[in-house]
Amino acid sequence: MDKKEMATRNKDSRARIEREILEMLEHPFLPPLYATLDSPRWSCLLTEFCPGGDLHVLRQRQPDRRFDEAAVRYV
Repeated sequence: MDKKEMATRNKDSRARIEREILEMLEHPFLPPLYATLDSPRWSCLLTEFCPGGDLHVLRQRQPDRRFDEAAVRYV
């Protein structure tokens, strides 16, 4: 993640919280966090590859941007 871009869009606190959550939790529906890397420009979270994308992207692809009840019950 580009640190400057995150700061411009006020997303730096969300990225920090996401990092903290992934460091604390182990759950079958969350990708494991293997490592974090920081440089002056980039902040990286090294996780398992998720070929389907993240939950937000998947939700955006749904009709009316909502999951149907059967999909929600699965989770």
